[in-house]
Amino acid sequence: MRIFTLLLAVCAASLAPVSAGISESRLESVKKSAAKSGRLIAFFFEQDYYLPNCPKCVQEVNANNNAMKKALPRKYASVVTIDAGETRGLDKLPGVVRDSGKTTPRIVVTDAACEKVVATLEGNHDRAKADAFEKQVAEAAGK
Repeated sequence: MRIFTLLLAVCAASLAPVSAGISESRLESVKKSAAKSGRLIAFFFEQDYYLPNCPKCVQEVNANNNAMKKALPRKYASVVTIDAGETRGLDKLPGVVRDSGKTTPRIVVTDAACEKVVATLEGNHDRAKADAFEKQVAEAAGK
């Protein structure tokens, strides 16, 4: 019985989600790739569940995150996703991204060197905000 309990505990631990956090090497890799291909960098901050036991609240958060995912400018930018509730490595983010706001979900688009914010989209958005955001990103990308 002890062996079974031990095996069950090991299996449960191996199935738990592991958060990799944001590393400097990952960010440097994205920067190099963006600079080489002439793309921007989009940081997508997912919204966390504020009431995880409320089905309506979970549905609302999922809808917000999905709407923002559709608005991601993948055509012009390399995307870095910061998972909901992520805390590890946030200090590794460029200062312009950290200072760009605290609401979630949000998308912050920077130049390839992550020195200047070229566009942001925050909170619950509508089609007009998404269109204006897409236009800003396209102009910043030179398209």
